Amino acid sequence: MTDAAQHLIDLSPLLAERGASPFAIPPFTVSAALGDAEFTARASLRADRTNRGVRLSGRVDGEQRASCARCLAPLAVPLQAQVDEEAVEPKFATGEALVIGKGSSIDVGRLALEALDLVQALAPRCVPACPERCGSCGGEHPNAACPERGVDPRLAGLAALLPPGGDDGAEIG
Repeated sequence: MTDAAQHLIDLSPLLAERGASPFAIPPFTVSAALGDAEFTARASLRADRTNRGVRLSGRVDGEQRASCARCLAPLAVPLQAQVDEEAVEPKFATGEALVIGKGSSIDVGRLALEALDLVQALAPRCVPACPERCGSCGGEHPNAACPERGVDPRLAGLAALLPPGGDDGAEIG
């Protein structure tokens, strides 16, 4: 994902008071590319004051636009994730904690995109299932039904030894 800010919100009114009432963050939409997939996130979050910072909770709906792992056709996979993170003030930060940045702000857009990244389809496939590809000609049909399927010229001598109806049901030996 990109390091650029996606959707910054100012938490100063909430951080100014210990007993501040929770507030709903207006719904927002952000997009970003990750590898060969493009993500779009629509988030509905709320912020609650904690003794160390702010708890962000809510739901993120979105989609992953990528290529089918089987037929390589472009597709969009719907995704849904829950967010429940605590952003702490710098004095309480330990390890990999989400820290409230300069100006008492936090990038909730990045948080929403990371939530979708955790639930992404690793090998997205077409729904309904894409047609099988022929190993001989590359067409959209099973290998057994290939119209170009014939006897390999290198094996033509062996084909001459088969009975006229083929070898289905013939006894061996």
